[in-house]
Amino acid sequence: MNALYRIAGLCLLTASLGSCNSFLDTPPDTRTELNRADKIERLLVSAYPTLLPMGFTEYRTDNAEDNGRLYEDNNRGVHEAFFWQPSSGTDWDVETNFWSTCYGVIGTVNQALKSIEELGNPPELRAARGEALLCRAYTNFIWVNVFGQAYNSKTSDKDLGIPYFTKPESKLERAVPRLSVAKVYELIAKDIEEGLPLIDDDHYKKPIYHFTTRAAKAFATQFYLYYEKWDKAKKYADEVLGTGKLTNLRDMTPYSKLTNTKEISLRYISDSDPANLMLLATRSLWGRGMNNYRYTHNGHVASTQTYRSPGPWGAYLPVYDLLYGKNDGALRFPKYEELFEITDVAAQTGQPHIVALPFTTDRVLLWRAEARVMLSDFDGAASDLSQWYVSKQGKAATAQQISQFYDVTVPAEATDDVREAIQRKIETVSKPLHPKFDLAPGMQTNLMQAVLHARRIVSVHDGSRWDDVKRYGIEITHKLYTGEVMTLKTDDPRRALQIPASILSVGVEPNPGY
Repeated sequence: MNALYRIAGLCLLTASLGSCNSFLDTPPDTRTELNRADKIERLLVSAYPTLLPMGFTEYRTDNAEDNGRLYEDNNRGVHEAFFWQPSSGTDWDVETNFWSTCYGVIGTVNQALKSIEELGNPPELRAARGEALLCRAYTNFIWVNVFGQAYNSKTSDKDLGIPYFTKPESKLERAVPRLSVAKVYELIAKDIEEGLPLIDDDHYKKPIYHFTTRAAKAFATQFYLYYEKWDKAKKYADEVLGTGKLTNLRDMTPYSKLTNTKEISLRYISDSDPANLMLLATRSLWGRGMNNYRYTHNGHVASTQTYRSPGPWGAYLPVYDLLYGKNDGALRFPKYEELFEITDVAAQTGQPHIVALPFTTDRVLLWRAEARVMLSDFDGAASDLSQWYVSKQGKAATAQQISQFYDVTVPAEATDDVREAIQRKIETVSKPLHPKFDLAPGMQTNLMQAVLHARRIVSVHDGSRWDDVKRYGIEITHKLYTGEVMTLKTDDPRRALQIPASILSVGVEPNPGY
């Protein structure tokens, strides 16, 4: 239970930002107070996002299916996400609150950076400056990836991104211009490269809740992968993981001895698990939102596309079967069990929290495998994938074996059964990829399918499958219980979520296509 109390304590601090229900909220003006290093360091506890996009991106992906009218369609936010509609802003985990959260975090970071500068950038605040820059980079990264199209070197100089604030905003009453996605990525890279060398792990009392050196390099791995700088992504991944055999991937075999979902969740977010590189405490109702039964991750999706599906590892990954339960209508891994903080004992009211893990060794390993595929280091990618397979009770495989599994080439002499099997692959684990960057057919494409398949299993419920759908131009369908099929095509503008109505009302430019 000590981990739970530590998380609740952090949540009390992060809750100080408030709900940020309006883009025009005024961040607290603390310039007269931030006159000492310890005050600035305390402020930076609030410099991490307190809401992530999983609550409105997960149901937009192919991880969700319509279970039919047996279950009520009574969650507007889930309904809107499943139908790729803009959010009406009626629930907590929606685009409006996410935008406001990012805006509030950036305001806090910029105030801290300004105060450090006003104090003359003293040596004792070197690490604090590094942390602030990483927080600004990360928040803008997740912000632009929601409201902009995926970065690509061909169109991102024209694609609409987000504003990139570098100074404290006291009150916004104007139409702030949106920078291009390319410009936002350029500024994120600048903050990462300036901030990372300043990080000092000894500076933190509870490192797991902050950008340590390894967490910062894990973020750099992800960022440069999205930025199409494969060599830099691999470089940072190597610095996080090393180059030998890994012993710190998530070991899930002991989970079978746990007796309830709360124990599983606390084990998953434990700061003693070597797989966890950073914990992020958020104010979120996602622990409840993912309990939707109408549109959900069900047995059909699990058996054909996620953790129950066959892969180069074998028939399925049994270690996951111990965790998701047996309800085929809605299969859930309880890694986002809600931690409820009671603030009024008499009324028994308070704040719901979940703890997210944006950076883990498993994620970094699969990011490195992706970078290696793009660098044509196919044996290295197969080695990374095999380490992940074995860590989840699967078997290792060579690059050739992995490629063969995902290959959808139809031999001229193929029987009807073979053709049907290949078609099933195309509809499930080898969906056609249409990235804006070059991806060669054959080995390179097949190994990339392997990376996307493994990452999809790791990230179920995290919403990050949406990033891969966007980055790789994957066409997905949502089949309704009535038989109607909705398709999100490769070039559908709705892949960039619409700017919240409250933001549009002050004149911020909307995304096209809505």
